[in-house]
Amino acid sequence: MENFDNFLSELSELLSFKSVQSEPENGMPFGKGVYKAYKCFMDKAESYGLQTINYDNYFGEVDYGDGEEIGIIGHLDVVPEGDGWNTDPYTLTEKDGVLYARGILDDKAPLFICLYILKELKEKGVKSNKKIRLFVGCNEETGWKDVAHFTEKHKFPEYGFSPDGNFPVSYAEKGVLVVTFKVPTLKNFKNVKGGSVVNAVCGRATAEATGKINFELIKKHGLNVNGNVIESIGKSCHGSRPDLGVNAFKALFEYFKDEGEDVGKVVDYLFNDKGNISKMVNEQGDITFSPDLAEERDGYIYITCDCRIPAPFTEKDATDIFDTFGIEYSATLKHEPVCVDKDGDFVQTLLKAYNDITGSNEKPLSQCGSTFARVFEKGCAFGPEFPGEKSTIHEANECCTVEQLKTLYGIYYKTITSLIK
Repeated sequence: MENFDNFLSELSELLSFKSVQSEPENGMPFGKGVYKAYKCFMDKAESYGLQTINYDNYFGEVDYGDGEEIGIIGHLDVVPEGDGWNTDPYTLTEKDGVLYARGILDDKAPLFICLYILKELKEKGVKSNKKIRLFVGCNEETGWKDVAHFTEKHKFPEYGFSPDGNFPVSYAEKGVLVVTFKVPTLKNFKNVKGGSVVNAVCGRATAEATGKINFELIKKHGLNVNGNVIESIGKSCHGSRPDLGVNAFKALFEYFKDEGEDVGKVVDYLFNDKGNISKMVNEQGDITFSPDLAEERDGYIYITCDCRIPAPFTEKDATDIFDTFGIEYSATLKHEPVCVDKDGDFVQTLLKAYNDITGSNEKPLSQCGSTFARVFEKGCAFGPEFPGEKSTIHEANECCTVEQLKTLYGIYYKTITSLIK
């Protein structure tokens, strides 16, 4: 990067906007904060002399070059700052070579680096035999309505990457299937509930006892009692990695079973893997299954589960297993599994850029999360998180070092210049 101080100054302005989704206003579909960040980004792109397209303030595009299309997609919306910050989350702050701000990793800085590279290529008069289409998202964190708006009338390129995942390069992402099981309410317990979102392992679950409580069984299952409310405490984590958490529903339903409730199938199949879901494994990983939400209504308990499916497995591979449970259910496929040829030119170009700049010898990886990269038929998540680094994404004090930021620039510059040759 020829003028890092100027880059940092412009990035600082972009980071200053609290681009958390809020109530829509006229011409601002995701609220005023997101709109301000979006307008700042697009205004800068225009000032650089780059071609821009505004899709009704839902979504933006910045183009460079002509020919076969290559996509890059990132987003300007961020998650709420939360508590625990040591600096102002919307003021870019440097301390001992570390840069702090909400969005410094997810995803404002990586996306702005890609824009800045296009600016420099234009200033240098670099010719391109490819057309780079840089897509600017505004609703990645809370629904992908920006993408839905774009795809009503337009198409993405076949190949592309998103600087919103992990290095060295992710060539596969699991599909996301949401499954809801329906079981009758219990005889001696009511208001069974727990969990916060479908993609997070349930960390707390409760139920109300309508009769006498067996405290020996409460102790056996490690539960708590407050009046007639029975509480199970687990450990939450991302629903795509249920092995890293402790599901609070498991102890609660095992307690129900010992109390004589008809939940044997729930315990066996939803929590003890009697259907052998975990044995469905391929090169991209295993099918994961996590019962993360429960609520009681209209005489039934609805248990909603996060299921991740690696290609080439399909939704049917998972539902064939669920059919053996003997429990009524419904399933909605949120995202198809994605897999790009890891030995193909596209993946290898990204990988070579990463290895050349970092001096590494890494191999492509598969991931269980879902990123914007899947908008492309053949898309890869590509940074900004480095192997072995503790992630601060979505946490207080989101940060990266100055050197990491410069390394990101080097990787993406080499990637883009390699792709357009």
